[in-house]
Amino acid sequence: MAKMSNASKYMKAFIAEAQERLQEMNRALLELEKAPATPAKKGLLDELFRHAHTIKGGAASMGYAEISTLAHEMENLMDKLRSQNIEPEPPVVDILFETLDLLEMLVDSVAKQEKREIEITPLIDKIKAISSKGPGMKPEMVEEGQVQAELKKETLKKNHYNIQVKIKLKDECVFKSVRVFMVLKKLGEIGEIVNTDPEVRDLEDEKFDQWFSVFLTSKVDEEKIRKVVESVSEVDSVEVLATGRQLPGVTTQSRTQTVRVDIARLDKLMDLVGEIVIDKTRLIRISSIYEIPELMETTGHLDRLITDIQYEVMQARLVPVDLIFNRFPRMIRDLARAKKKKIDLIVKGTEIEVDRSILDRLSDPLIHMLRNAVDHGIEPASERKKAGKSETGSIILAAERQKEHVVIEVSDDGSGIDPDRILDAAIKKGIITPEVELNDKEKLMLIFTPGLSTYKEATDVSGRGVGMDLVKTIIESLGGALTIDSNIGTGTKFTLKLPLTTAIARGLLVKVQEETFVVPLAGVQEIVSVKAKEIETIKGEEAILIRGEVVPLVPLDRILEFDFCKKTKEEFFALVVEAGGKRAALAIDCLLGQQEIVIKPLDGYLKGVKGYAGNTILGDGNAAFILDVPSLV
Repeated sequence: MAKMSNASKYMKAFIAEAQERLQEMNRALLELEKAPATPAKKGLLDELFRHAHTIKGGAASMGYAEISTLAHEMENLMDKLRSQNIEPEPPVVDILFETLDLLEMLVDSVAKQEKREIEITPLIDKIKAISSKGPGMKPEMVEEGQVQAELKKETLKKNHYNIQVKIKLKDECVFKSVRVFMVLKKLGEIGEIVNTDPEVRDLEDEKFDQWFSVFLTSKVDEEKIRKVVESVSEVDSVEVLATGRQLPGVTTQSRTQTVRVDIARLDKLMDLVGEIVIDKTRLIRISSIYEIPELMETTGHLDRLITDIQYEVMQARLVPVDLIFNRFPRMIRDLARAKKKKIDLIVKGTEIEVDRSILDRLSDPLIHMLRNAVDHGIEPASERKKAGKSETGSIILAAERQKEHVVIEVSDDGSGIDPDRILDAAIKKGIITPEVELNDKEKLMLIFTPGLSTYKEATDVSGRGVGMDLVKTIIESLGGALTIDSNIGTGTKFTLKLPLTTAIARGLLVKVQEETFVVPLAGVQEIVSVKAKEIETIKGEEAILIRGEVVPLVPLDRILEFDFCKKTKEEFFALVVEAGGKRAALAIDCLLGQQEIVIKPLDGYLKGVKGYAGNTILGDGNAAFILDVPSLV
């Protein structure tokens, strides 16, 4: 049983490492395709070679022969490109992209533990045919730091160095050669590698126990060298010696700086923290009732501690949006070529972090919007030229942090969307009647209505009337909001506003008749006090004036289909919210205050009921429904 457990652990490590490497190869290959003759070419080719070699070594050690063989052939081709025996011309780059796709399929089949018949021989034959065009050259399995070392050896004697770094890998290290390469890469960035012990080839073949040494010339101080090496995972200890003598105080036992944690374990930890938050809220309420000084002091301290724990757990779940953003440049490249369009994808804010559970569900909506931008947004080069635009269109994918939210924008400089065309399509479909008056923003929001499409023929990319309604549904299910702005002839911009996490949030406790509900604070723009004499009736509907803007006044009990009672109070509160491009003021009977809420999903018969986002436990121990304001409005 232990063997099975270890095999599963090693397989997960290999898959995670391979997927990261393949994404990096996609990025580097796209950069190489755009600028094949720049000074950066050599660095990109070296990077691609390293990734292919690492995947090959990991696959070989795990017994995945097809992955190892295909990566080896790719490595050979990359070496010919590095040695300039072959130039990175479009047919060669296309073959490399094809190889990446097949490697991704093979790794995916390992991850899903599927037995798929994937034929790799035809592609290997293509690679060998291209490789044979140049003079034969035996590929050298070296890292970037090792390449620098070979160059340096031409001018330096073998023992001409001023720093020796002795590194010990952890006993349970899975891929020793991978960790060695990472160490060499980092040391190569801060100095010139002169030699290694054992030799490079033995390190590649893992013909060493746990210790190895690197000899280099560097002006960087020993402490920084030590920290650089310690930053590599699965390094157990580092010893730095200068000019043949050991420096005092630099030998240290170092544990790994980062660890991989299964997302399911983080989910469980977040659930436990949520339960603690519920009990914390109850304790604080009990403390306020009995007013015992010692109890109040203890609960106050407990409140601070739990808040800190909650913050740290939430931070542990945050991952950079680049985790999914880095998939899109390749997708846009392939779609643009299929549509015979020239398109640049500009990605900004890749370092912005968001909860992993949100990020996983965000991929499909972004794919829909980006595909639509390629298919319907960006015009063909000839049309853009006639309109006085650059022949190359631009799509911008940008992320930005705004307090407790992440804002993601997908914009293009294409033809834009005609709001009247959207309205006409909605009227023809019977979605809306011709008598209804809408402004341009409201007309554009109709594009998210199920089944609405303004295109006469569906394409292989979009135009079937599905997708945009799902985008809106997914964003709102995550507690987010979606808006659209477009100008004919200049472009379109979709804006997604999402919470950092969906597990724990702050909510407003409101009373509607005799029932208590929770409204997520993130969805409320402001709270206004409404006097009965300020209410106006416009076209049979009540409305109020907020800073010169007419906002519909909607009693919350009427939306929730209670036995409606007209408000008789001279003054009451209303929550100002925005959904579907429209603002509304939700009239409530009583505002009870704020509370930290743990969002529990609805199950069974209640699952999917419109208007409710989940439930939570209040400070008094009673359950309360959390309202889904966008779907209600």
